[in-house]
Amino acid sequence: MCRLFVNIFVINLIFIPALTAQNLLQYRLKIGDSITINQQATQDIAQDEAGKPHNIQNILEENYTFRVMAKTDSTYILNFKFNSFKLKTTSNKFGVLADIDTNKALVVEDTEGRVFSGLTAAVLEIEMAKSGKILRVSGTENMINSMISQAGIEDEFTKQLMIESMKSDFGSTSLSNSFEQLTHIYPENPNPSTTSWTNTFTGDFNTVNTWAIDKITDAIFLNAKCTLSMNIQDEHTNLLLNGTQQIKVIANKVNGFIIEMTVTAKAQSAKDLNNPERQPTIINSKTTYKIQ
Repeated sequence: MCRLFVNIFVINLIFIPALTAQNLLQYRLKIGDSITINQQATQDIAQDEAGKPHNIQNILEENYTFRVMAKTDSTYILNFKFNSFKLKTTSNKFGVLADIDTNKALVVEDTEGRVFSGLTAAVLEIEMAKSGKILRVSGTENMINSMISQAGIEDEFTKQLMIESMKSDFGSTSLSNSFEQLTHIYPENPNPSTTSWTNTFTGDFNTVNTWAIDKITDAIFLNAKCTLSMNIQDEHTNLLLNGTQQIKVIANKVNGFIIEMTVTAKAQSAKDLNNPERQPTIINSKTTYKIQ
């Protein structure tokens, strides 16, 4: 009896940690869970325009809430709502290019402010796998229509132009890619021996991310080293930039959601052989996500 008890005890010691690690590498949310995130990001862009430096800085602050509405064996249905949105863009050549803050009182002449007030009035539905991969985002059309209606624009042609423009930032595909950068931190099929895995992000920029477990204590500590590429296109620019990204995550051991995440990235364009004197475009960014 004693030997049998000892054998069972040893077997448990061998297998419980592995099974626990396996189960920890996924989300374990409950219906009714509500998670509010504060996101802050700074992006610095250095460009060479006709031999003169042009420096642009974007400072973004968002606050939003995920609420678990339903679950299956492999997915969760979440409601998502922006609580606030703040963006300031400045240029050393042109001064302030954008200054949006949905916490400010609206004024009639502030068209941008009125448009983004519609952002905080909408609720989206997200279907997410237990790995954090986003499978579906619904409600973006209603959200964009709400944003346009807040602007008070009556001309139908102008409305359609704005709708098409806003889909690039707030459409289902773009928001799905944006959410995945926060949520898709776990492997698709974890097993007892999983200590590293790879996934990809696509969207405004594309990354290949190699993840590893730093440690598991009272929280889950993960890191990822990433290669990234992005294409900047407008009527004046067509640039392909390549670089690297580092992600550090502290995640909740109970539900798997992040407690804090830091993403730092650097990318630069290739040398223009047709204009060898022109300096490459360089982008540095840092984004932090913290649970409230």
